[in-house]
Amino acid sequence: MSIDRVLDQLDIKMSPFALCELRGDCLVDVGVRPFAVLHYVLAGSATVNIGGNLTADVSTGTVLLAPAFLTHAFHVTGAGNSRRVPRPHLKGVRRIVLGTGTEAEPLWAICGRLEIAYRGIGGALSLLRKPLVEHLPPNDRVRLALDEFVYELSHATVGTHAIAESLLAQCVIRLFRRHYLAGDPALRWIDGAADEKLWPAVEAMLEFPGSEHDLESLAARCALSRSVFAERFGKAYQSGPIEFLRAIRMHRAADLLTRTDLPVKRIAEMTGYCSRSYFSRAFKSEFGLPPSDFKKVAEE
Repeated sequence: MSIDRVLDQLDIKMSPFALCELRGDCLVDVGVRPFAVLHYVLAGSATVNIGGNLTADVSTGTVLLAPAFLTHAFHVTGAGNSRRVPRPHLKGVRRIVLGTGTEAEPLWAICGRLEIAYRGIGGALSLLRKPLVEHLPPNDRVRLALDEFVYELSHATVGTHAIAESLLAQCVIRLFRRHYLAGDPALRWIDGAADEKLWPAVEAMLEFPGSEHDLESLAARCALSRSVFAERFGKAYQSGPIEFLRAIRMHRAADLLTRTDLPVKRIAEMTGYCSRSYFSRAFKSEFGLPPSDFKKVAEE
């Protein structure tokens, strides 16, 4: 299966976007969310800390796509603004104001959540383990499409949602294609998705993460020997199949913790763990917090 077919089978849905105004010298922690978040900076500048260990400077024209469950915080400084930045006027778009400072220029960005599924199965962006951050020059095709997306949102009429969603899908796919062709390791999962022979195992892990998968059963689904399957899978995903399964289980558990009121023990069972204590240790290793604390943070 070609990379074209992989991108063709991505289903991208958007939820309502908002115009976010981050005022003054403030720190805005987006926190833990069970969905990807896209930010497109319309004006201003800030420093973003992503996942606690990656820092990026953003300014007018920067697009940031943050994976699900990855915290990111904006520190607005207004540094680098030699003139006052005009406020974007977007009619009909909900506005969110964060921070109270006035000593520095604010940052304005269109922000919203994305739901992305591959072949109808959620989890594509849970496999995007690192954020995509790119500063787009004025005539960049992604930026032009994002500007058209913003215009459509602020001039709502018949068909606005369908057109806006189509424009957003174009932007995401163009970003994926660009970063994939540049060898960005954040999109390593596309290599695996392009290997048709491995798909039965990946599909089983995504659809039924709580089942009793092991190396032998996964290899059998692909009609490969254990050794050939493990070697081929490792080359495609830069991860062993059991490690890959563990990451899927942890992200599915995080999704259940943030979207439902199910007890931790039940979520552990649903994601393939008989022992709550073992599940809790694995979850903390993945996200840095035990499940109960993770749920509290996500609800803040």
